[in-house]
Formats: sequence, structure tokens, C-alpha cells
Amino acid sequence: MASTSYACRRPSCRRCTWTIPSSRSVDTCWWRRDTKRTTAAVLPRRDIPARLCLSRRGMLVMVRVARNRPTCRPCATKKGDSTNVNDNDGESGRDMNNIGKVDAKNLIPEVSFGIGKSKHDGEGRSITLEFPGFTMTNLYVPNSGQKLDRLDYRTEEWDKDLLEYMQSKETERKCPVIWLGDLNVAHKAADTWNEGAKHLVKSAGTTPQERASFEQQLEAGYVDAFRELHGEEALGHYSYWSQRAGNREPNKGLRLDYFICSKDMLKDSKDNKVVVRDSYMIPDQKGSDHCPIVLELEIKR
Repeated sequence: MASTSYACRRPSCRRCTWTIPSSRSVDTCWWRRDTKRTTAAVLPRRDIPARLCLSRRGMLVMVRVARNRPTCRPCATKKGDSTNVNDNDGESGRDMNNIGKVDAKNLIPEVSFGIGKSKHDGEGRSITLEFPGFTMTNLYVPNSGQKLDRLDYRTEEWDKDLLEYMQSKETERKCPVIWLGDLNVAHKAADTWNEGAKHLVKSAGTTPQERASFEQQLEAGYVDAFRELHGEEALGHYSYWSQRAGNREPNKGLRLDYFICSKDMLKDSKDNKVVVRDSYMIPDQKGSDHCPIVLELEIKR
């Protein structure tokens, strides 16, 4: 499987999103190296995120991971449950000696659910965390279906309403936004292993309509963090593989999971308090037909 290592300049914190088939795919010790539970998914210590966003059909969960104390604390679920994260024990990170310090107050969010449209919000597809310096929305974007019966709903309603919601958050709060998760689209040729195959134009996630709708969202002032950082030459980096077809081992995949960010987050300037430093996949992580993807941020004092 193709992989590339990218240097990152002292991230303050790390966000990770992972689409899972069921709640059994992870548990409270899923990241522990020394776990003896064979059912637990295991992440290397270096890849422990500050916040983990889990998504599956009908359920979205965000959990916070404390530095020095690898236990899972739910930050929010679609039902509105939350736990108190008002403590100062910091955030976890890939290299615990190379994580920039950040004030704990910048890591305590306000939580909300949905995108403000009842026709969408009943499906439990979004959770928004409002941090002091940015807004982050975890999503499970509707699949257009095997027969594309939800294609028009997805491209003409959901995508447009989502963009409107993110733009309103950016305007109201006067800070950048990130939306992330399983966005159910392989945007460009580099995001599929078999670009050019005749069936792709009629397959959910690779139709011209879905790709064009996604492109319109980006043209409104946002960037795909991974592609912006690593370019079109970063090939073979996928986040989904068909288990039924046994496509993971030969790396016949699609990139369906993203971090979409306000453009300014990629600019390191005095005025920008939150800067994207890296984004990457963890393709060796098992437990789902999707792998986790990671966004590394520097939160300046």
C-alpha cells in the first residue's frame, strides 16, 4: 500500500475522523498498544488524536482524548449527551514531546446538532463543535444510493444547505470553519483507484453531479486539506475499500473522507490563530471498511 510521510511543524492538537460499521468497532481501549482485547481496534500511540469523530449510519459521536490519560470521553452524540471537558490536562498527540502548548480554554467547545433544516436533521448526520478559534462540524453525508434514488436530494438539497450552514457559521462567529467525515464523494481522478471505469459515472460517490456539487462547495472559499497540502501527485491515498471485493490489500480504494477548511486556515500569518499543518490517512488501521484520517492544527497563543 502506498504511503508517504509528511513533516508537520509542532501541531497544537490533532483531529481524527473515522467511519465505522458499528459501535463494536471501537471501545474505550481502542488506542491502547498494550490492550489484550482482540476485538479492539488499535492505533499506534503516535497517531492518538486530540478529538476523535466517529460516524456510522444513524449515529455520530465525538470523543475527547486526554493527554497522559488514554481514556475515551464522549464529547457529544446525536442524542445530545455530553460530558464536562472543562479541565486542563491538555491534548494528546503523535509525538508527546513535539506537541505545541495550547491554552485549555481554546479546546472547550459549545455543542449543537443538525444544520438547521428539519428535512435533514432527523437523520442524525451532523454535530457541530464551536471552539473559541474555529467551528468544526462532523458529518455523515447522505449516500446517493445504489440506484441513485437520493442523488437529486443529495446534490440539490443537502449539499446546498450544508454550504449555507457552514457559511453562516463562518459569518456569525467571524472565525474559520472545518467540516469533516464521510462526505461520500471521490472528488477527483486521484481519489479513485480505477478512474475511467465506465460504471463510475453511474455509481454513488463518483457521479458527475456529486463531483460538480462538491467542487461548487470548494469554490465558495474552502479547501480540501489533504489535497491542498499534498497536491495531485499524492496518489494511492484512499480512505475506503470494499470489503466484499477484498480491495484493501491491493489498495483498490476511494478517498471518501475529508477535512474541508476555510482557505485562510492554510495561511500562516499573524492574523490567523488556527493553522492547518498536516492531513493524512492511517491506512493500516483495521476495524472498518474506512480508515481514520487526521488533521493537525497549530493553535497559536
